[in-house]
Amino acid sequence: MGSLFTSFNVGVSGLHAAQSGLHTTSHNLANVKTPGYTRQQNMQADKMYQVHKSTDKGLMQIGLGTKVDAIRQIRDHFLDKEYRLEVSRLTFYDKQFETVTEIEDVLGEMEGVEFNNALTDMWAHIQSLSTDPSNVTERQLFISGAESFINKAYDVYTALSNYQTGLNLEISKQVDKINEIGEKIAKYNLMISQAEASGLENANDYRDDRNLLLDELAEYTYYVYEEDIDGKIQVYINNAPLVIEGNSYHMKCEQIDEDTPMYKPVWADNGYGDVYRLDEAYSHEKKTDTGSLLGLLTARGNKFANYLDMPVKPDREDPKYNPGGVFDQNAYDLDYKKFSDELKVFNNTTGNSILTKIETQFDVLIHNITTMINDILCPNSTVTAAGTGTDANGNTVNFGAGAKVLDVTNCLVGTDDEGTIGEELFARKGVSRYNVLTVAGPMTDANGNTITQETTDANGNTVYKLYLYNEEDPDELWTQYSIRDLEINDKILANYSILPVKENPLAGHTDVYSQQMYTDMLSFWNNKTASLDPNILTVYKYDDYYDQMVGALGTQGSVWYSILEDQIVETEGFEDKRQQIAGVSTDEELVSLLQYQHAFNAASRYINTIDEMLQHIIERLS
Repeated sequence: MGSLFTSFNVGVSGLHAAQSGLHTTSHNLANVKTPGYTRQQNMQADKMYQVHKSTDKGLMQIGLGTKVDAIRQIRDHFLDKEYRLEVSRLTFYDKQFETVTEIEDVLGEMEGVEFNNALTDMWAHIQSLSTDPSNVTERQLFISGAESFINKAYDVYTALSNYQTGLNLEISKQVDKINEIGEKIAKYNLMISQAEASGLENANDYRDDRNLLLDELAEYTYYVYEEDIDGKIQVYINNAPLVIEGNSYHMKCEQIDEDTPMYKPVWADNGYGDVYRLDEAYSHEKKTDTGSLLGLLTARGNKFANYLDMPVKPDREDPKYNPGGVFDQNAYDLDYKKFSDELKVFNNTTGNSILTKIETQFDVLIHNITTMINDILCPNSTVTAAGTGTDANGNTVNFGAGAKVLDVTNCLVGTDDEGTIGEELFARKGVSRYNVLTVAGPMTDANGNTITQETTDANGNTVYKLYLYNEEDPDELWTQYSIRDLEINDKILANYSILPVKENPLAGHTDVYSQQMYTDMLSFWNNKTASLDPNILTVYKYDDYYDQMVGALGTQGSVWYSILEDQIVETEGFEDKRQQIAGVSTDEELVSLLQYQHAFNAASRYINTIDEMLQHIIERLS
């Protein structure tokens, strides 16, 4: 009787196993189109065995039926990690390409038509003025053309910088989204742990929801994760914890510094600082070309860049390395070492961001054109010995040997009655070109040219004026000939007659309009003077420089678009592989459904047979 009842229980266990299989299969079919759903499968195992007889040969056992050991998810965690890595790279390069298209719009279509017209017009105004410099109308047109040129350059640069700061909103939104995902993952960690604490079931649907969150998180940032024995996962971004068991940590946005209104993400409550290193170039090997958030930060850069961010390789032919005709190797090596250090910084920061790189290149172009014109109108020389002078406010100003000063003898003069000197066309908003000092007596440069202007004061006394050049300070924007701080000299705008266009009487010329200045301007315009990238030796003329700048931008965009297309293929490939394993196939599930139905029917018939046998035995014994 005991063995028959045992057999009866075996049949019941078969019914339960088949019924569980039907439920699982039905659940799979019901979630065919549910995003993130992972196909589930019953894992069956033997129940305990009853020892019937023990011999020296072994045990004779009778099985007590079957059981559902687990309902597992059919999922490949290796494919999950590869998919999330490729998704992360996809969103990173998508942001790079998106930024390129925005910059192209700012510059005026792919060929840079709009600003290229401003360059062409500036060239045309120089040529036009050179044909008749005495013509008042031509001089006015030249000045208005220069103003239009600088205004257009300012508009382009402002649009680029506004786009940079405008990314703050998107960065903030992405930081909030990452925080939200982290909180949800931590919540599911607790729910999964609680549901699986008894060891009787797996919280598969909760795991599906959590995996879907991990997929979404990969779009915003690359991360690593691991699952503990309780089913909780720990998520780390650059070794800093985002989720630890049931706790989530948060990012926040901070201004990079007081002078830069751009945001950077920092950790708010886990003791770590910056979320990402923004002083290191992105790398495929280090997996730092990942995530749309880092993609935004990389494309944007960390500052408003200008011409000073472009390292300049020292020129061996520079006279300063050849004093007295003898090459100074030590001086050159020191400057080259400085250049190499600056180049590393450039490649990891300014050159690593498409926006700051374009800003630098564009500002180099504007700086070179404006300073070229200014230096022709107001050429500089140097003092041979240190000295002191008094400025207009009565302050004593010291200057050292080699200090730059206006070359009073060879500079051009205005057409006004005073023959004004030292008035540049493109001025810095924060500082004048020269600090006019009163010195004790006349001074000359190394070539014997007079560098002091001799005038008479109100009392009839002879006064000597030295035009000390206000140098550009790398740490002070207002001292730099940079787009953000350039304007047309307001004195020239108010009185065009002080524009220096005449030869200097001190050089032996009387009431002669200069032709050499236009020759020099046109010559410099056509000389190859500027490099787009400090890593390469190629230099360009001003017109070619801009064309090459825009062309290089388009080429970089094409490269990123190609990478983007490859990443789409890679991502879709891994997703297809994931779906082949984890996705629900209706045909396969219908087959499983039939199998479990047959198993259920077989178990039912088995129980009926045992029931009939029991009934027969009971009736015979009664």
